[in-house]
Amino acid sequence: MEIGLQTFTIRKLLTPDTLDGAFAQIAALGVENLELAVDYLPMPFTLESAKKVRAAADRQGLRVRSCQIKYPTSSKDVPLTVAYMQALGASVLTNSVIDLKLLARGRAGLLRYCEMLDRLQERLAPAGVALAHHNHHFEFRRVGGQTALLFLAAHSQVGFALDTYWTRRAGGDIPGLLGALSGRVPLLHLRGCTGKKDCEIGRGSIDFAEVLRAAEAAGARYGMIEQKTKTPLESVKISLGGIRHAR
Repeated sequence: MEIGLQTFTIRKLLTPDTLDGAFAQIAALGVENLELAVDYLPMPFTLESAKKVRAAADRQGLRVRSCQIKYPTSSKDVPLTVAYMQALGASVLTNSVIDLKLLARGRAGLLRYCEMLDRLQERLAPAGVALAHHNHHFEFRRVGGQTALLFLAAHSQVGFALDTYWTRRAGGDIPGLLGALSGRVPLLHLRGCTGKKDCEIGRGSIDFAEVLRAAEAAGARYGMIEQKTKTPLESVKISLGGIRHAR
């Protein structure tokens, strides 16, 4: 599994004029792969923006592997979404967040949500783009005797971007879920957990050695470091060290 960075972590450092500088700083720390947090990028969702980000990433030796985009944006103009992904060279589209109104409707709402995801995946697949749903703690509420997350897995064809922090915060078993979703987890969001806050890898309550072993066994391709932090560069450095130690 290749390790990278989810750009939510450095979102405050990214503007159209500071891409090169920010990318240079994380490349200097040893980052090689990125998941672009498109929802937090202060640039319009256009092909021109994708090309600008790709050029800056290329200049710093970084590869955009995935994009995290909210469903209303990615589904509104699918040809644009495909072109955006292709311009970046990204092969995984991570759906940012579940539709909470549909989740509130229980089984019927979740079935509708599965239909929406599958329909989008069918339109992305011919271009070589895989769709993966990113979980929060919401997906661990019970629906018909199982978690909403496992309900989605049972009733849809999409993959999953398993988030270690949100999963642990909800009381979920990260290695167990990786086993249950084996072959359907193209990437993980890797971040530690201390109660209701995320933290650097190697700190908090998550055993990342166990998580990384389970991720490899499940066939995960990428592990993207992510954290909500006021000191992003220092936190990325600590988390990279935590990954090296866990391996």
